[in-house]
Amino acid sequence: MNIQKITSRNNDYIKEIVKLKDKKHRDRERKFCFEGIKLLEEAVKHKIELESVLLTEKAYASLPFPLPDTGVIIVSDEVYEKISFEKSPEGVFCVAKALDKFHNIYIIYKREYFSDGTFFILDGIQDPGNLGTVLRTASAFGCGTVILSEDCADIYNSKTIRASMGAVFRQRTVRVSDTVGTVKELQAAGKRVLSAALHKDSFKLSDITPDSSVCFIIGNEGNGIRQSVISASDGTVFIPMNENTESLNAAVAATVLLWEQYKAQI
Repeated sequence: MNIQKITSRNNDYIKEIVKLKDKKHRDRERKFCFEGIKLLEEAVKHKIELESVLLTEKAYASLPFPLPDTGVIIVSDEVYEKISFEKSPEGVFCVAKALDKFHNIYIIYKREYFSDGTFFILDGIQDPGNLGTVLRTASAFGCGTVILSEDCADIYNSKTIRASMGAVFRQRTVRVSDTVGTVKELQAAGKRVLSAALHKDSFKLSDITPDSSVCFIIGNEGNGIRQSVISASDGTVFIPMNENTESLNAAVAATVLLWEQYKAQI
């Protein structure tokens, strides 16, 4: 194995890696970064195209599984400190190529692009931790495709990847600029699209029986689902809870709905 060493914080490649913390640079270069032993193990398991794996001497000596044959770089602690996102890093930092196989961008997600399985829509989810948690749950409950509105958090944000615990490497997601148009395409394909919102005529979740034809929508953490998207959907649904509770966190609500989709199919 050809292993490089970098000890200077001013190394040109290190400077390029630091730039990848910015979304615009990630989009332009079609690369992203993540940290940690578990995420590296998941990336190797799912054959993610890794450009490089940067490790401290300590991490390299104690890694419990084989490394890729190329792109391994041993860095000094000072260099690792410059590139790291974490407060308590494990000394394992990866640069990977964008996963176009699983993550595509459309204006409208049309029927001819559809893959098998269930669908779940996120409208304006801003918190990358929430997004990562939803992707982790969607993968666990066998969701076929998670559809993101254009203004959702970036799936390649380091916080998204960490919260997903590697699910971002395997969960099919698409990003659309026209969410209403995508809802109409799903309906034309025979899907029943329900927005999670509390209206006077909302369905109680316990009164419906979700199956593979039901697609739920979860909205922005503060403002909920946009009215135009609610109007395009087939109705609204709410999760019954104790009256003293105002609402659920977006990721928690998504977990409940994804479970309802899943248990109807097992």
